[in-house]
Amino acid sequence: MNSRMTAWAGMVLGAMSLMMWTKSASADDATPPAKVAVCNPMKVISQVQEGKDAMAKWKQEGETLNNQATVKKGQLQTEQDEIKLLLPTSDEFEKKVEKLTEDQADYQAWAQSAQVNLARKQQQEERALFDKVLKAVADLAQAQGFTVVINGAFADFPDIAHTDANSFVQTILLHNCLYVDPKLDITQQVIIALDKAYSTSH
Repeated sequence: MNSRMTAWAGMVLGAMSLMMWTKSASADDATPPAKVAVCNPMKVISQVQEGKDAMAKWKQEGETLNNQATVKKGQLQTEQDEIKLLLPTSDEFEKKVEKLTEDQADYQAWAQSAQVNLARKQQQEERALFDKVLKAVADLAQAQGFTVVINGAFADFPDIAHTDANSFVQTILLHNCLYVDPKLDITQQVIIALDKAYSTSH
């Protein structure tokens, strides 16, 4: 009898110990609740000083390219005007037409290459700026204990007079964040941090 009681008591104590260990292990392994923040990277890029300077530079580069294209088009127009003054049967006419054809081909190749190179250069600079935004977001999140930062940017609804039901639904689907407490929006903090770093480096 005593041996049976002893065995039973041992089983009970063992079960209690196992329950206590399991509870302790579960508490240790439990994932802490996520602390969420929101940031609009598009707003950051458009409002930080580095973004404004970059956009001004891109605009100037575009205008420079357009001016160069205008000059080259003017030169082609001059060649065309000179050809109009020549007799179609003359040797000079043939030479001028041949040169104009070559110059037009050169212009088309230059224009396409210049546009592609400019777009590639600007995309690289945009990516570099976005990488800085991501780092600033990560630094702020770590400093303030946020575990998740949601992208708060979303597409505007298209003009109802120039859209269809499918476009409307697609715009809704692009609204990843339907509501956020303004106190969780760190967009302005990111802008301040990036402007501070930018002013220090210039």
